[in-house]
Amino acid sequence: MKALKTSILAVVFCTFSMGAAAQQNWPEAIAIPPGFEAEGIERGRGHEFFVGAFSFSSVFGEPFFGIPYELSESAGAIYKGNLRTGEGAILAPPTGKPVSGLSYDRRTDYLYAATGFADLVNGSFTEQGVIVYDASFGDVIAEIPFGDGIVINDVLVTRRAVYFTDSINPNLWKLPLEKGGRLPSTPIAEMIPMPGFEMVDGFNANGLVGKFDGKQLVIVNIATGVLYLVDTATGEASPLEIEGAEQLFVDGDGLYLRGRTLYIVQNFSDKIAVVQLSGDLIRGEFIKNIPGEGEINPLDIPTSIIGFGNSLYALNTNFFDLILGGNPASVQADVVRLRK
Repeated sequence: MKALKTSILAVVFCTFSMGAAAQQNWPEAIAIPPGFEAEGIERGRGHEFFVGAFSFSSVFGEPFFGIPYELSESAGAIYKGNLRTGEGAILAPPTGKPVSGLSYDRRTDYLYAATGFADLVNGSFTEQGVIVYDASFGDVIAEIPFGDGIVINDVLVTRRAVYFTDSINPNLWKLPLEKGGRLPSTPIAEMIPMPGFEMVDGFNANGLVGKFDGKQLVIVNIATGVLYLVDTATGEASPLEIEGAEQLFVDGDGLYLRGRTLYIVQNFSDKIAVVQLSGDLIRGEFIKNIPGEGEINPLDIPTSIIGFGNSLYALNTNFFDLILGGNPASVQADVVRLRK
C-alpha cells in the first residue's frame, strides 16, 4: 500500500510539474480590445476565459471627475479568450447594459452574466438581472430580470442554483436550477435576506465563492473588508475568524477559491490576499499577499481573478487611465498572470 501511495504521488507531482513547465511559455499579459471596459473574468473549458464589459465611464463620469462620459459602446459585450495563446474575440455583442460578475456552468455550457444600469450620482439602479449565454456561440439563452433598487454584482453557479450578491442591500439572490444545471421553463430569482451581514454606506457585498454543493458561500464586504460565511438555506451570515497579520480586506472585490485556499482581489490596493480556510469555512489564516513585498507588481486596479495550474490571472481595469485619460475608447484592459 505504501508503494502504491508513493507511485500515485509521483504521478501527480510529475503531471503538475509538466503542466507548470508548459505554462512557462504562456503569455504574461493578454490585452483586451481597446474601449472594452472590462470588469468580470471567468474560466471556461480548457484554456478558455470570458470577460464582460461594464461601463466605468458612465458610472464614474462628470460628477466624480469633471469629464462628461457617456455609456460605453462596449457595455454588455462578452469577450472570449485563450490563456495559452493569448488570442480571443468578441463572443457576444454589446447589449447596452453593463456586465459585472460572470459564472460558467460546464454542464450546460451556459455563461451567467450579472447586468443592469447604475447611476451613482442619483442613486438609481435599474433593470438589474442576469443574461444567460451559450458560451460556445454567444447566443442569448435567457434574460432574467430581478428588479430595480438593487445592484447585482457577483455570480456563482452551484449544483442546484445560481447565487448573486447585491451590493446595496443585505440580501442574497438565488436562481434555482433543475437537474443537470438546466434552467426551469420559467426561471424566477428569489431574494434571501442575510441577517448578520453588516452594511455601511456605499457598496457592500461583492465577490462570492463556495463549494459546488452550494450549502455555504463566502462573501466579502468591499467597504469593511469583512469576510462572511453565509448559510444559503437560512441566509444567516457570520463573520469569518481570521488570524494572521491581516484580518480585514478592504477593497475586496473578486474572490477565487481553490480547495481551501481563498484568493481575495483588493482592487484599489493593487494586491491579492491569500487566506487558508478551515475545512468548515468558519475561520481562516492570512498567509501572504501577491505580489510579495519587493516584487514587480503588474496589477492596475484589478477587479476579479481566475486560476489555472500554478498561476492566477487577474483582470486589470486600468481604471485611472480610463477615467482620467479623456478618451475611454483608447484604453485597454488586460489580463495579467501571477504565480500562486
